[in-house]
Amino acid sequence: MRTNGTRRKQKGAVAITVALCMVVLLGFAGLAIDIGNLLVARNQLQNAADAAAMAGAGCLIRRTECSNTTATQPDWTTATARASAFSTSTSTNKVQGAYVNVSTVSTGYWNVTGTPSGLEALPFTPTANDLPAVQVTIHKDGTNANGAVPTFLSKVLGVQILKTSAVATAVLSQPGSVGPGGLFPLAMSKCLYDNYWDQSTNSPKLSPNNNILPGTTVAQQTGQPYFFQIGSSYHYGACDSGQWTTFDQDNNSASYARSLLTGGNTTTFVIGASPGTWIQTGTENTLFNGTAACSAAGNGQCEWVTAPVVNTLSTNGFQPVVAFACLHILNAKNGSFPYVLVQMSNDMSHCETPNSGGFGSGYGSYTPPRLVQ
Repeated sequence: MRTNGTRRKQKGAVAITVALCMVVLLGFAGLAIDIGNLLVARNQLQNAADAAAMAGAGCLIRRTECSNTTATQPDWTTATARASAFSTSTSTNKVQGAYVNVSTVSTGYWNVTGTPSGLEALPFTPTANDLPAVQVTIHKDGTNANGAVPTFLSKVLGVQILKTSAVATAVLSQPGSVGPGGLFPLAMSKCLYDNYWDQSTNSPKLSPNNNILPGTTVAQQTGQPYFFQIGSSYHYGACDSGQWTTFDQDNNSASYARSLLTGGNTTTFVIGASPGTWIQTGTENTLFNGTAACSAAGNGQCEWVTAPVVNTLSTNGFQPVVAFACLHILNAKNGSFPYVLVQMSNDMSHCETPNSGGFGSGYGSYTPPRLVQ
C-alpha cells in the first residue's frame, strides 16, 4: 500500500521531469524559431549580394553612369568599386534591420560551359566561353563588422549565435539572342561593321582627323567614333550598305517595315538560327524618312538601336543573323542615294539591349547584367 509520503515523492519526481522536459521543449521550439530567423537573414543577405554583383557587372564596360566612358575593357577597377559601394550602401541592403558593413568583391571570368567551374581569377586569358564577371561574398558569422545572426530562445540550449553567408556572381555578355522589341529593322553587312569596329579592343574605331570619308558628306571628329552612311545595297557597295528587314515575316511592304521602326521585332532572334531575318527588296525611301523622324535629329525614339548583322544582303530572302550591333542613329536622308547616318557605340548607357540573353559575337551591344551564381 502506498503511503502519502510515497505519493508526495512521486509528485516531486514528475514535477522535476516536467521541468526538465519543458527546458528541452522550449529549446527545440526556440531553435525552430531561430532557424526561421536564420533563413530570413540568409535570404536578405543573398538579395544584398545579388544586387551588389549586378551593380558591379554593369560597370565592367564603359558606361556614362559609371564615369568610365574612356576605360579599357573590362574595367575591373570601376566594377569592383561599384559592387563594394553598393553592397555597403546606407540606403540599400539591410539585413535584419542593419546595413551591411563588410563585403568581399572578386573579379575574373566565368566559363559558361562550367569547365572549369567557378570564378577564374585574374590574371587570366579568356576564351570564347569566358565572360567577365563580378563576384560578391557577404558573411554574417561573427568574423567581421556584419556581426552574426542572434538567437532568442535557443540560448537555453547554449546556442548564442548562428552563422550564414551569401555569394553572388554576375556576368556581362554580348547577346546571342534578342527578344521582342529589341531590334531595329535595318540589317547590316558584316564587312561594313568590320570597317568601323576594332575587334582587338571591342570598341568602335576612332577617326584620326576631321576629314570627310570618300562617298560621304559628313566631316569626322578627331578621336570620336567614325560617322558613316549606310545606304541601300541597290546604290552602295557591299561594305557600305544595309537593307531593310521585316524580321520573321516574308514581307516586302514598306508600310509594314515602317511600323517596325519603333516597335521592333515581334519574335526572338538567335545568332545562327534558321531561317534568319527577311531581307526586303527595293530602296524603300519612305523608311529613310521614317528613320529621320525618329533619329537624334528627330524625336529620338530610334536614336540608339540594336541592329541585326548578316553576312550577305541578298534581297527577297532570309539571311541568318551573325551578330547584333549597337548604333547611334544621327539622321537619315532619302532621295537618289538615301542613307542612314550613324556611329557605332559600346556605351552600356545606350547599348544594353532589352530582352537579350545568351552570348555571342557582338558589335557594341550587351545583355543586361545577369546572375550565374
